[in-house]
Amino acid sequence: MKQIKIIFIRSKISSDPRQLEEQKQQYLSEIKKEFTLSEDGEVFFFIESGGTEEQFKELYSSYKPPYNLIATNANNSLPASLEIASFLKNKILEYNLYHASKEDILNVLKHNRAVNKGENLTLNKPLKLLESKRYGVVGKPSNWLISSDVNYIDAKAKFGVTLIDIAFDEFKNEIDHAKDIIDPITFKSKLNKTIDQKTLEGALKIYSALYSLIKKHDLDGLTVRCFDLLGIYHNTSCLALAILNSQGYIATCEGDVPAMLSMAIIKERFHVSSFQVNPSYINEKEKYGYFAHCTIPLDMCIDYDFDTHFESGFGIGIAGKINLAKVTIFKVGSSLDKYEVFKGQIIENPRFKNLCRTQLKIKFSEDISSLLDLPCGNHLIIFKGDHEDEIKSLLSE
Repeated sequence: MKQIKIIFIRSKISSDPRQLEEQKQQYLSEIKKEFTLSEDGEVFFFIESGGTEEQFKELYSSYKPPYNLIATNANNSLPASLEIASFLKNKILEYNLYHASKEDILNVLKHNRAVNKGENLTLNKPLKLLESKRYGVVGKPSNWLISSDVNYIDAKAKFGVTLIDIAFDEFKNEIDHAKDIIDPITFKSKLNKTIDQKTLEGALKIYSALYSLIKKHDLDGLTVRCFDLLGIYHNTSCLALAILNSQGYIATCEGDVPAMLSMAIIKERFHVSSFQVNPSYINEKEKYGYFAHCTIPLDMCIDYDFDTHFESGFGIGIAGKINLAKVTIFKVGSSLDKYEVFKGQIIENPRFKNLCRTQLKIKFSEDISSLLDLPCGNHLIIFKGDHEDEIKSLLSE
């Protein structure tokens, strides 16, 4: 039997550690039927959940490439794996990304899929679309965004944009002294057994604080190191970002600057809101995928409910419903000279328990293997309409 070594990597922030442990044991049970687990075997990194990228970065140098990554179809395993893959690709290190359900895992381990092929689309001309725009980076990018650093000077040269660092302590001070801007009664109908009045009031204080920072620093938008709010306030910025985006500002999660710039390009060129998502599952053969996140611009929704934030179980997550319409998926890479773009059709608004709260099932007519092979980090941006050709014309021609 083939010898393999499996290194399981799990985030300390998990909505259900017991469920992750059960998943781990199920995979191990199947793997042990066909393989011998050995310290001397071929190494596979099993990415159990999101938020694991920094852990991988701390230990990968103890092993030699190719780096074999196993991503499941739940718990934000795939977006974390894509951020890791993007990190390795930027370092010109060989990797293999295996993305499968438990039923497929043995076949996946036996037969390598073609990866690391081709190149991203090239952003080959200066794009002054964001001239005079100012965006804030509140608290630096989250630690797990290991492939999403942006050079502020390059961003200015490429897009004409000014990026402003804002200390998290300043944000925290704004929350602690926040004045009510939106009356909680506005969202009274969304309260439920999980989301009470106190949680809503806390989420709206976070909105007020971010709005205050926008006005104070004369910003057109911002990105927030939002997970730090969990330990301090047991709340999230999901509702705040949903409101700000619907008000015409750009507001993104986790301090993701490339996501913020991608959304800004969409806003300036197409004058619509856009949705920052995790690619949660990609089926290359049948050309569809599930995409999810816990915040979405309210003006993109035909309806929405409140739920908790997925990973933590704290605060307010937005479970939005969107029209079954044509959409474009887009993302600029952290180097600001590469991008990816696809067109698809929303065919379902599912509600899986093991994914972030707003979920879209999108069907594609074109090959989508490069979503796995050529990732631009762990987030993508979705907006309504078929604009793939316009994006390519804007950025590459």
